[in-house]
Amino acid sequence: MYDDWFEEDELDSQQRAFVDVVRDSAPSWPHCPPSSAFVLVFGPDEGDEEDVHVAGQEPRWEPPAEHAEYLTALHDAVTRGEVVLTLIADLLDQEKNLIYGTLGATVLGDRLFCSERHSQNYQTPEPIRDIEPLSAAGPPEQLGRIAADWFGEILRRPVIGTLGLGGGSFVPPGTALPPGHRWVRNAPSAQ
Repeated sequence: MYDDWFEEDELDSQQRAFVDVVRDSAPSWPHCPPSSAFVLVFGPDEGDEEDVHVAGQEPRWEPPAEHAEYLTALHDAVTRGEVVLTLIADLLDQEKNLIYGTLGATVLGDRLFCSERHSQNYQTPEPIRDIEPLSAAGPPEQLGRIAADWFGEILRRPVIGTLGLGGGSFVPPGTALPPGHRWVRNAPSAQ
């Protein structure tokens, strides 16, 4: 189904330059097969229905403050009718066949915003846990290198999970496996 990372045919030259740089790095990322890395392109006619709030219902979700810059830039780009390009890489527990996290890198003009993302709409950032958001500005190739390094660093982190349950937690390199846990990915070679 997916022969390469971040496959997409409908990109302009600047988008393609960004995606190509990231795609060239992806084969070196552990536990990230092509099927878990994809491109999303949202055009100006694809609105976000999540912002609709009906009186009497639950209060609207308020995003984490640390993502305000990204959400403002996203809103402004959509309002201007710009295309929004997002690369997604899922964090996989291959033994349990589960996705326990989703990473996203969104390009808005000459700006890049990387963060953990909601696993269903891919644009909404998640509250910060172990993954610090990143933003940068520059030409497409530079942003591609920054995004590739950001994805790679996170995908190389050791991850543990509790026995019998899905999910995972990042641990510092060299950390011993705690009782009642298993290595989900990137275990030390001695294990």
